[in-house]
Amino acid sequence: SAASLPPVRAGDALNAGLLALKQNDFAALQEALSDDKDLAEIAAEWDERAARSKQRRAEALEQDPTARDMAEQANDTMQETWNKLLSDEGVDALIAEWQPSLAETASKRVMEFNLGFGALLTGIAGDRKLSADQVQQLTRLMYAVQDWTGRVDFADEVRLRQAVMSIAQLARGTGLKRIDDVESLRFEEAAIHGDELIRTVKRVLAAYDVDADAILDSVRIEEHDAVGDRAVLRVQGRVFGVDLLHEQPMRYFQDHWMDADRAADWERWAVEADEADDQAAAATAVAAPEIER
Repeated sequence: SAASLPPVRAGDALNAGLLALKQNDFAALQEALSDDKDLAEIAAEWDERAARSKQRRAEALEQDPTARDMAEQANDTMQETWNKLLSDEGVDALIAEWQPSLAETASKRVMEFNLGFGALLTGIAGDRKLSADQVQQLTRLMYAVQDWTGRVDFADEVRLRQAVMSIAQLARGTGLKRIDDVESLRFEEAAIHGDELIRTVKRVLAAYDVDADAILDSVRIEEHDAVGDRAVLRVQGRVFGVDLLHEQPMRYFQDHWMDADRAADWERWAVEADEADDQAAAATAVAAPEIER
């Protein structure tokens, strides 16, 4: 019957999140991630948390005027980085500090990936849960990732500067001098800076030749074979030039769409828990007369 049908389609939340990322819309993304709350409820809860954070800081400062300095000492690394992001000289210092470490780390990770490349391909080919098409897709993707890691110098100063300057522009745009003041932002303010945060992530990825918008634009999320509380979710996209397609059986369970196998597990656990409760209640009923005697 129409009354028993799920109120939303299996792909609605994912499509809403995808659209939010395409449009750099932080507020819409929060709403998509919270499928049981509307934007007004999300904003109200956010503002309550921000007010509590602000109140806690005010109380700490009232009790001990040095509390702010103590907080800086406890979180000095993040605050020091934040301070440097607020000036061009600080950005230069961060690049000089991070580049050698990044060069060593990136080189090590690329080497580890290449050494394990054969094992990854063997594991993909031997996974019985994957179809032949899925094995081919993932194999092509692994080769594409290997090509990307081989041609991109992750410690290149130009790329690193582009990434760090993107983050610096985000930090400066907040107008905040202390990083922990982010916790006190009201939702309306956080949403504005959140939009810029999404753009910043895309700019950082672009510095390393990853076009996030192109990937997002290639994604298609569609519902197929929908019958009652069951449906198949088809997700396709293009990553590193490789076309990917995945179909996932879904079930509407406990007011949410989820993986059908996961829903079956939850249902089995609920039945087992009920049976355990019934057995415990029966044992208690049997033992009660003995206790009374």
